Amino acid sequence: MRKIILLISSVLIISIMACSSTTEDETVVQDNGVEITKSNVSVSMKEWDVNVDPNYKMGKHIKPGQLTLTLVNEGMLEHNLVLLNNAVHEDLALTSEGTMADESKLDILGKIEGLQPGETGELVIEDLPAGTYACICNTAGHYSEGMVYKIISR
Repeated sequence: MRKIILLISSVLIISIMACSSTTEDETVVQDNGVEITKSNVSVSMKEWDVNVDPNYKMGKHIKPGQLTLTLVNEGMLEHNLVLLNNAVHEDLALTSEGTMADESKLDILGKIEGLQPGETGELVIEDLPAGTYACICNTAGHYSEGMVYKIISR
């Protein structure tokens, strides 16, 4: 009987952890009596791949509040990160050359400029509201190769 209770307890704990919508990289701080959630999101890019942690496809989301995005270029080419203030990243308007998303037609929250292979960059958004956001690599040709991802804040 004790083994069964232990097994059920273990399954419940694992289930609760799997359904969690928060990340391990969050802290809550007090600023003049107001709680502020600070989330860290790690992004790595290489040709033609974008990996984000926490990964929304695994049910991981960040909380509204301060967001720190850290981009690591693990590829052999230059990469950048443009954080868009919407979930849409498909079929963005392109520049006249057709090699990049036309940033003049985007609602951009922030950007990490071009990083060379092995370099790291950081972007801090002070007060990110709940929502779904897209991030793209807008180096010439990279967006069209599928270097896009979403971040969900709830």
